[in-house]
Amino acid sequence: MVQIIDVILPIVTLVIAALLTIPVFRQIRKATHKTALTLGWFIAAFAIAAVTVANLASNFYSAGSTTQYLTLSGNATSTAFNTSFLVDTISVYMAMIVVGISAVVVVYSVLFLGTNERPSERYFAIMLMTTAGVLGAVLAGDLLTFFIFWEAVTAGAAFLMLYRKNAFSLNATLKYLVMVIIASAFVIFGLSVVYGLTGSLNYDAVRTALLAMSSTDKNLLIIAFVFVAGGYAIEAAIVPFHFWLPDAYTAAPAPSAAFLSALVDQGSYYILIRVLLFVIIPTGTVNWTLMLAILAALTMIVGNVYALRQNSVKRLMAYICVADVGYNLIAITSVSTLGVQGNLYFFLIGGITTALAFMTVGIMNHYGFHSFKDIQGIGRKMPLVSLALIIAAFSFVGVPPFGGFTAKLLVFTSAISAGFAWLAILGVIMSTLQAAYLFRLINVIYARKPLDETKIKEPMKVLIPIFILVGAIFVLGLFPSLVLDPLRNIILPLV
Repeated sequence: MVQIIDVILPIVTLVIAALLTIPVFRQIRKATHKTALTLGWFIAAFAIAAVTVANLASNFYSAGSTTQYLTLSGNATSTAFNTSFLVDTISVYMAMIVVGISAVVVVYSVLFLGTNERPSERYFAIMLMTTAGVLGAVLAGDLLTFFIFWEAVTAGAAFLMLYRKNAFSLNATLKYLVMVIIASAFVIFGLSVVYGLTGSLNYDAVRTALLAMSSTDKNLLIIAFVFVAGGYAIEAAIVPFHFWLPDAYTAAPAPSAAFLSALVDQGSYYILIRVLLFVIIPTGTVNWTLMLAILAALTMIVGNVYALRQNSVKRLMAYICVADVGYNLIAITSVSTLGVQGNLYFFLIGGITTALAFMTVGIMNHYGFHSFKDIQGIGRKMPLVSLALIIAAFSFVGVPPFGGFTAKLLVFTSAISAGFAWLAILGVIMSTLQAAYLFRLINVIYARKPLDETKIKEPMKVLIPIFILVGAIFVLGLFPSLVLDPLRNIILPLV
């Protein structure tokens, strides 16, 4: 049986580690082996967090995988303003992804940035705090708890974008903050209407209230959810609310871009699954699938078409992130177990692949290689970094045996089974377009002569977390059942 302490312990562990990071860094800077001690500190923090998440998962599955709502007050039911947590197969799965990917990105960040920069301790502390916020959000059992945790996440994301403190990062962060403020206003308005009509913000309570509601109140509640979903659509960078993302990810340091694309972007999209699949659609109140299909199509088209025009490698990856949101949306349109399995698998593969792409591009940027012209023939000068980027590209496209192939296969299959064959066909066409510009990238890296024949000594330590992700893409591509078999146990409250 899961207890409330099992849920809050992973969150509290990361928060305490974040608060202790700054004083710990003051001591580490006095030591001789700074990098080793820093890595030891963060590995220990994430090891403890991983153990607490594993304990949560063990208690959950030993209790028969029964969905549980837990509150801080210990009451069996959640009141309107009583912080509640939801423990089910999806939230446990997402918690494991958050801790695992964040650990790899933080290790990369330590090796990439080093410990000599004075603001670095605050940077790493914010990374830990933001991870705790994402973890709290995916385990939230009501809309208010999710909102509180997610506001903390967006504040941390803004700091991570602004770390370099140049004009470009300042402009991108301000654009992000403006969009987040608008999104928060939408969400708060929607939540106030939801609470006024149902007397609760708990996922299950709102779904139950929808079933018993009159048609007039039900229509008003749907309008409220339009505002909630619209607010989180802005943060998930769904077209036409996507324009903050390319600037933000391009301006952010490579570790920040990897962290934000792998965790924050995925988390903001996760709430759409909760609201649409677990609250709205089971009641039969409104059919959102056609609207989602149109948004998925627009997001895929805009992301891939703009990616085709890019000359900056980092900005190219940012637009691929936009396109990936479109692929994720395809799976929701099916409103089926297969679709949700595709979504959850895409969460994992997409997070790993985008993190890998930004991490490798970060190393290239560090040596002054930013545009397609800069990276001509770089495969001869930086073979390992280039190989990792190419593997990320193959996974993006969906080339077997990489993880992206299974992810896209599940997504497109779920769309066909739901009667959206046209959306699956469009997805295949967009994947072909994606292959065109990514194969152009491969051609530039390997088929052209470098502008400068000077050899570059690749940073072998920084490549360790990168090739951990490369290995994950291979393993999950060859053995997708390692993830898909446990996901088949998901029981969705869908009609």
